[in-house]
Amino acid sequence: MSFRLVVLVSGSGTNLQALLDAASDDAYGATVVAVGADRDDIEGLARAGRAGVPTFVERVSDHPTREEWDESLAERIAGHRPDLVVSAGFMKILGPRVLAAFPVVNTHPALLPSFPGAHAVRDALAYGVRVTGCTVHLVDAGVDTGPVIAQEAVPVREGDDEESLHERIKTVERGLLVEMVGRMAREGWTTTGRTVRLGTARAAGQAAAVRRPAPAAEPAPAQDRTQGTTQGTTSGRTTK
Repeated sequence: MSFRLVVLVSGSGTNLQALLDAASDDAYGATVVAVGADRDDIEGLARAGRAGVPTFVERVSDHPTREEWDESLAERIAGHRPDLVVSAGFMKILGPRVLAAFPVVNTHPALLPSFPGAHAVRDALAYGVRVTGCTVHLVDAGVDTGPVIAQEAVPVREGDDEESLHERIKTVERGLLVEMVGRMAREGWTTTGRTVRLGTARAAGQAAAVRRPAPAAEPAPAQDRTQGTTQGTTSGRTTK
């Protein structure tokens, strides 16, 4: 049984495409079983359709409150029994129901904790840094505050503007995301406090034995998943 990924998108889905391409090789160890979006008629959904991957859409505007959207999104994700959720350019902040139920991986176009938020590349240029980069991290209740899985540096070149620098970061970001998700699938991972270690939960290539259930009615606070207060092993992840 391959490690199951649900990927969330809001736009063109270039990170999604990189994951779909990698997952077409059985040796990668993971399969994209569904793609979710917060809006209709985007290229990310079209990419999933061309790959034969089921899709779903949960618009915030279709729900009376953000909390009800979060609950509905968690239920839709749970229906595909993911081992890992990948936020691949998903432009909505995930709520406590989703974060309590699933491990979520995200990418950010800066070397966190520097330059969090929606304008990381612009902020890095304005600060005058000579080196920036990208971060793959677990998602918690904060904005770009989850435990770091991996980072890669990208130099700032003379004459760079926000667009040119961001394009180079995105190229590195796609490769790092694919690499880290594949390693998490094949090797497992553990999270202790803010430290994420790969290759420590189960043997390489071993299929995940436990699928995450649908979210409970009263989920634990999302921050517990990264503060070392919850014990157990699920889908190859052990939190101490």
